[in-house]
Amino acid sequence: FNNLDLRLDVLEEELRLPFSLVSGHIHELQIHVPWTRLHTEPIVLTINTIECVLKLPSDRATSVISSASSQDGNRTEERKRSKRTKEEQSAPPGYIQGLINKIISNIQIVCNNLILKYVEDDLVLSLNVRTASFTSCNEAWVPAFTELTLPDLILRKLITVSDLTICLDRRGAMGKIEVYQDPLLYRCSLS
Repeated sequence: FNNLDLRLDVLEEELRLPFSLVSGHIHELQIHVPWTRLHTEPIVLTINTIECVLKLPSDRATSVISSASSQDGNRTEERKRSKRTKEEQSAPPGYIQGLINKIISNIQIVCNNLILKYVEDDLVLSLNVRTASFTSCNEAWVPAFTELTLPDLILRKLITVSDLTICLDRRGAMGKIEVYQDPLLYRCSLS
């Protein structure tokens, strides 16, 4: 898929972020599904260049969002409780449910060229990452295809970030950055 605009309202509602999204765009999204090896290889979601611009929500929007999210949160909690009781009453999961759980718990996400910008008045805080990956790993924290078994029901996920750069710049009267400052953090990697 190419040139996808993110549905900002849906993301804000589902993720319940402490800020609001101004814009979001994915240049390329690839989904690799190993159909013949689903039980031994992960589904890989690769995002090539994602750009998001964030800002603090306005006071009015914050009060509306917080009241709506508290009402939605109560309804969601009730639905989750009723769903859990139904699941507890149903039969134990079979082969298909076990396969679905294994597939979902091993999904791998790779994001190449992540750009996040936080905008406040005339300041712009930019976070740029060359590669960020989110993958399942074993008990030694080595990336691996894992299976949850009863004695060890721990799902481990490893987040790796390479070439993280953070910049703080000031926008001019036209809304553009006229002079770029030295980065606060330059090309750091972590996992």
